[in-house]
Amino acid sequence: MDELIRDWTALPTEILSFISSRLFLGDFKRFRCVCKTWKLVPSLPVPCPTQCPIPQSQWLMLYRGLKKMELNFFHPLSKDTYRMDIPELSGALLRFSKDGWLLMSRGKHSVFFFNPSTKAKIDLPDLPHHYNFNAISFSCAPTSSECMVFGIYAFFDHVRFSAISRGEEKWTGDQIKGEHDFHHSHTNPVFYNELVYCLGEDGTLGVFNPKDFSWKALQNPEISRHFLYESYLMECDGKLLAVFVGKKGRGVSVYTLDDSKMAWQRVRDLGSKMLFVSHAVSFSATKVVEGMQNKIYFPRFLGKDGVFFSLATHRYESFGSRLSRKDFDGMEEPLHCCWIESRTETYCEEELNWLSTVE
Repeated sequence: MDELIRDWTALPTEILSFISSRLFLGDFKRFRCVCKTWKLVPSLPVPCPTQCPIPQSQWLMLYRGLKKMELNFFHPLSKDTYRMDIPELSGALLRFSKDGWLLMSRGKHSVFFFNPSTKAKIDLPDLPHHYNFNAISFSCAPTSSECMVFGIYAFFDHVRFSAISRGEEKWTGDQIKGEHDFHHSHTNPVFYNELVYCLGEDGTLGVFNPKDFSWKALQNPEISRHFLYESYLMECDGKLLAVFVGKKGRGVSVYTLDDSKMAWQRVRDLGSKMLFVSHAVSFSATKVVEGMQNKIYFPRFLGKDGVFFSLATHRYESFGSRLSRKDFDGMEEPLHCCWIESRTETYCEEELNWLSTVE
């Protein structure tokens, strides 16, 4: 019988890493407290690219202080947070996130990519002018040869663009005078069908063509101006999706763009989809944990509880509490935060070759 007893500290590191990578924040902390061996297991609750997918890899990333650059990761199913101190990001501001990569700016001209899981950093050429974009985004992971960064600054009927693709040594910019005023809502541009779509404060769409640097504001897809307080744009199942929020959080609604009529159509039910919205980045995901679907996750808290809006009840609710409200009353939104979707698929050969050249 004694021969069958095995010391838990003797488990192979690969098995321990596999287990720890699938734990939520509270369980991950308890896992590390079991013994010194388990505490040294090289794994993070934010999964590395070579690991298998874990349930719900969408995290709200909160960053506090430009000097210390402390990152805190919060998951909607847990009240715990996981902290990372990343000195490489000291003095930087987060501008956008996609495929597990962060797009950061530092000072007036510096822009760079950073991956918090791998600590890889990719510098971009300095901006020719100081950073003053209303919004900025990139098309895909910077390790891809198709990656393009696009920034927009809109003021009345003038719109200024700056763009750069991987491998280019300088930014390309232009300023265009449109036929109509366009006031960009502070949400990220979306690359969609080889074009870049920008959401205006009144629900109109601005469309940028990176091939010829042309711009036009579409007047048909419009929402009543008095209704809007916040708005978010994203792609979902091959279509553009917008979330509009009324004053104080009242009147949350979801619309999809009908490409044939260029008009917004109301969406009453998201099915198995979840929407994660923030000013820096918004995206959709398919639920893998029962109960998380058909909800919009906001970067807001009531105490330690993360808040979501349920399209089934039309109320703001939270996991693990009896919260049920019709508006943002009593809720707080951190000043610097965004959702980050950890990348869980393996890198292709081209990306691995590129990463091997990055310091």
